[in-house]
Order: sequence, then C-alpha cells, then structure tokens
Amino acid sequence: MTQRGSRRSAGDPAGGEPVRDGRADVPDDVAAAVERVLSTAALLWSRADQGLEPAVSPIQLRAVEAVARFGRLNLGGLAEELGAIPSSTSRLCDRLEAAGLVVRESAPADRRETLIRLTDQGERLHAELARRRREVVREVLAQMSPASRGRLIDALTDFGQACDRQDPAAPGALGSRSA
Repeated sequence: MTQRGSRRSAGDPAGGEPVRDGRADVPDDVAAAVERVLSTAALLWSRADQGLEPAVSPIQLRAVEAVARFGRLNLGGLAEELGAIPSSTSRLCDRLEAAGLVVRESAPADRRETLIRLTDQGERLHAELARRRREVVREVLAQMSPASRGRLIDALTDFGQACDRQDPAAPGALGSRSA
C-alpha cells in the first residue's frame, strides 16, 4: 500500500490499492467521504450563483456554461450537454436569447444548422460566475496548509483524469458538439 499523499508510479493505476478485474477495490468509507466532500463543495459552488445579474435559473446557468466551454454549440450539442431533448433546449435558448445572454446564428458551413453563442452580456455573466466560484474555492483553500493544498492538487488531478476516462463526452473527446 502506498502512503497517503505519496506519488504513484505510472504502472500503478490504482495507487497501491488492490486491483480486481481491472478495477480498483475502493472501500465504501472512501467513496462515502468523497461523496460528502463533493456534496458540500457543490453546495458552496451553487451559493456563488446567487445574486447574479441578470437572475438566471440553474439550468440556464448550465447552458451558459456549456456554450462558454465550447465557444459555440448547435442545438443538438447543447441538448446533449444538458441531458435534455432538443425541443426543451430550444425553449431554453428562447429564454436565454430574450435575456440577452445568447444569440443564434447560422453555421457558416451549413446555413440550415443553427449555432448558439454567448453575447457580450452572456460572457460577462459567465466571467462573474467563474470569479465568484473561484473566490469560494480560495476561501476554503486558505483554511488548508500549503502541504495539504499540494496533496489536494495531486489528488484532484488524478481524480479529474479518472472522471474524464469515465465520461466519453469529456473535453478532448467532443465529437460533433462544437461548431
């Protein structure tokens, strides 16, 4: 078993944990601890969304974030990102467009395809959201020692890479979502 916080070798994908059938044997208490931390972090993260101008719903924020992440998305790509059906996504875009956060435009390669991009106001909203969330994270990190922060970044990097391997639609494996 590796020591907590130690670096693992490239040939040790489970970080010293026993491996069975190609999967790490993760104890329930570890999974529960991660679940608790993620739940608390999500709550802190969502509190940063409160008071944004213009006021937008959580699903509208998710749409703004998806469009910001990809730059431009067609309706199908946005629907896929949100886990929604295209007709619901179209109505969502109607509301975002009315709020001045997105604009729809024809794709240069195929005028029948509609692309969605953020307006300047949508980009400002997204930047303010990112600033607020980063501040929430900084406040939490400030309560940790530098050594703990170093271990955290190593662990989060590994965790993020594992998440990307679980999600075939993660950045870098985008397919046709972006225009």
